[in-house]
Amino acid sequence: MREFVPSKVFYEKAIFDYSFGNRLFEKYSKLGCEMIEIEGHHNIPMLREQPYSKFGKMKSYLILGTRKTIKLTPNNLSADYIVPFTSSGCSAMCLYCYLVCNFFNCSYLRIFVNREDMINAVIKQTFKLGKHAVYELGCNSDMVLENSLTGNLKWAIEKFAHIQNATATFATKFHMVDDLLDCKHNGHTQMRISVNPEIIIKRIELGTSDLISRIEAANKMFNAGYRIGLNIAPIILIENWKQHYIELFKLLHIKLNKDLQKNLFIEIIFMTYGYANISINKEAFPNSYSFFNKDLMQPKGRGKMQYKPEIRNEAEAFLRKLVKNYFPDAEISYVV
Repeated sequence: MREFVPSKVFYEKAIFDYSFGNRLFEKYSKLGCEMIEIEGHHNIPMLREQPYSKFGKMKSYLILGTRKTIKLTPNNLSADYIVPFTSSGCSAMCLYCYLVCNFFNCSYLRIFVNREDMINAVIKQTFKLGKHAVYELGCNSDMVLENSLTGNLKWAIEKFAHIQNATATFATKFHMVDDLLDCKHNGHTQMRISVNPEIIIKRIELGTSDLISRIEAANKMFNAGYRIGLNIAPIILIENWKQHYIELFKLLHIKLNKDLQKNLFIEIIFMTYGYANISINKEAFPNSYSFFNKDLMQPKGRGKMQYKPEIRNEAEAFLRKLVKNYFPDAEISYVV
């Protein structure tokens, strides 16, 4: 997979107050990217006004700015706290992307250069708590993808290695982990590799790494001493979904490191689909794979849908059985 090189870079003046911001500006200027100054990363009129049909093109843009609000949010799933970290959005184009429900067309990749402020917020929280906690770094982005551009994940891992009572965690759909293998992580970082049947990856998770590459990345990281989990997400009930997930588990059982399988933790997350996804996919990807079946879903809050309880319960029971059969030593952290 080639490194993402943006077609345009939009930047706030404030990035020049940080050496890291200056380095990124210089990097993309030298690559010949069109550099456009903006007032703020959160409101770029020329992009907000673009039609949904331009969604794919806008995914080739990069926004550089500073994160103004850094407030850790309690969480009871993958972590104890969610950290607003160094990026938001993504260059990939997963057709179910939950960020689309919040940002619509503007779910492109944003990088925030005031990274020391974010680490300092974690350190402050650890002193306040006085006990161990897990901190999610990639809630609104894919940190492995971002690291391939900025090195921020490697930087964060080495920072967390020296923070007492703190474990960093992140999930990824990408395989570019070689830069992380020699990190002195001190056991303070864990990675959840996101997996799905290959048909879902190829037809729905557009612009992400293939399944085999993701599995190989998980093995590499485990061999480098990281704790590794499987993020089976999102569960999408396409035609013949049971057979597709059986094949996924068979492949994982064959390809995953055997010692890793004995120490595996698993998260199972069902797809939430938004009305914004429907609108954007219709215009931006008119010939895309049809995976949304409204008959299986019901409203979930404002502008979103989830699988009906009876449908979801059947699927959960089936997936729990697969976990038990193929990974009997694994812990299921949660199902949602």
